[in-house]
Amino acid sequence: MRTFSKVSLNFLAAACLALSLVACGGDDSSSFVEPEKESSSSEILSSGDGTSDGNGDKSSSSVSSLSTNSSSSAKSSSSTGDKNSGGESSPASSSVKSSSSGTSAGSSAGNSSSSKAEDLSCTPEEEGQTFEFTLTGKKYICKNGSLIEIASSSSAVPTSSYFDMSKQFNEKVSYGEFTDPRDGQKYRTVTIDYKYHMRGVDSVTIFAENLNFGKMIAGGTVQGDSTKYCYDDDPWYCENGWGGLYTWSNAMGFPAVCDSVSIASEKCPNKFDYSNKNEKFDGYINFLQHQGICPEGWHVMNEDIWALLSEMSHGDVGYYMGSKVAGFGNENLYGMSLLPTGYWERYPNGTTVFQNIKEQTLFWLPEQNSDYPDEAKLTNVMDNQTSRGGARKKNDYAHSVRCVKNY
Repeated sequence: MRTFSKVSLNFLAAACLALSLVACGGDDSSSFVEPEKESSSSEILSSGDGTSDGNGDKSSSSVSSLSTNSSSSAKSSSSTGDKNSGGESSPASSSVKSSSSGTSAGSSAGNSSSSKAEDLSCTPEEEGQTFEFTLTGKKYICKNGSLIEIASSSSAVPTSSYFDMSKQFNEKVSYGEFTDPRDGQKYRTVTIDYKYHMRGVDSVTIFAENLNFGKMIAGGTVQGDSTKYCYDDDPWYCENGWGGLYTWSNAMGFPAVCDSVSIASEKCPNKFDYSNKNEKFDGYINFLQHQGICPEGWHVMNEDIWALLSEMSHGDVGYYMGSKVAGFGNENLYGMSLLPTGYWERYPNGTTVFQNIKEQTLFWLPEQNSDYPDEAKLTNVMDNQTSRGGARKKNDYAHSVRCVKNY
C-alpha cells in the first residue's frame, strides 16, 4: 500500500479544489460567459460606448445602438442640416423620427425591428411639434398623443427645399436693432422719413422683419396668448425670418371669442382705446396705435403707415420694399425686406391649409369691417400691386404682423 506524506496530501487537496472550481463553475465571473439571449437586433440596446463582451468581441450583430441611429423606431432630436443654404444632412437608414422643432424630443426605443410600421405615438411634451421620418420623408405633427401626417398643399414648399435667406436684407441700408424683452429675440428696424404729415410726425421706426413672438402650435388649433402658427407647421419658417402667422384676435391681443363677434359686443371683453395716448389721432382708426401682440412701446402697423409706404413706392410696395428672397422684390429700396409669406386659411368645410407662399403677404390692420363684425381689415402686398382696407373673416385666416414704434 502506497503512502503519502502530509505535504503531498496538502498538494493533492489544493489540486482537487482547483479542479472542482473549474468543473462546477466557481465564483470567478471573468471565466464565465452567459449564453446570449435569442433576440432581434432591435430588442437589445447598448449604450453605444463601444465596450466589448467578456470574450473581447463586440456583439454588434445582436445589439442596436441609439447613438448611431440604427434600426429601431426611436425618436431622434437630430436636425436636418443647414437650412439657410437649402441643404440637408444625410438621413439614417432607419425609421427614425427627427424633430424639426429645434428642441430635443428625447430618445426612446421600441422593441420592434426595422421592418415594423413607424411608431406614430408622441408624448404630451411633444404636442404641436413636427417630425419627419427620415426613411420615408413623411412629415407628421403631434396631436393628442398621436403623430398625424401633414398633407402638403400644392403651393407648400417641401421641408427639403428651403430658401436662401442671405438676400433678406439690403446691405446698403443702415438698420437699427431692437431686442424684445419678452423672449430676447432681436429684430432689425428701419427708420423712414414722413417728409410731411398733417400731425407733425417727422419719421417712423418699423420692424424690418415680421414679428415672431409666441410658441408654435399646429395650424387650426385655437390661438391663445403667446402662440403662433408657422407656415406648413414647420418651425423653420418662424425661425428664419418669415415670422409667425396670427389670427386677428391674437394679433390684437384679444381672446379668441373676439374673432367671431364684433369687439363692440359684450362677448368680447377687449376694445380699442382711442383716449389719452391716442387723443392726437382724434379717434380716427387709420392712425390708431394699438399694441396688440407687439412689445411694449410698439404697436401693430396701422393703415396710415401702409399708406406712407405705398406713397413712397408709387403703389408697388412689394416691388420697391420686398426682399429678393424667393424672387419677390426687386430693390428693397428702404430696407423693409417684405417676404412673400403666404397665409393660413380655414375652408368652409373645415379643411385648413397653408398657401400662396412666394406669391403674396398679408398683414392684419387694427380695424374691423363696420358692416360685417366677423371680418377684419388687412393690407395685401404682392410683387406688383398693393391693396389695403380689404376684409376677411377673422376666424378663418392667419396673417403676418409688423410692429411700429410709438410716436
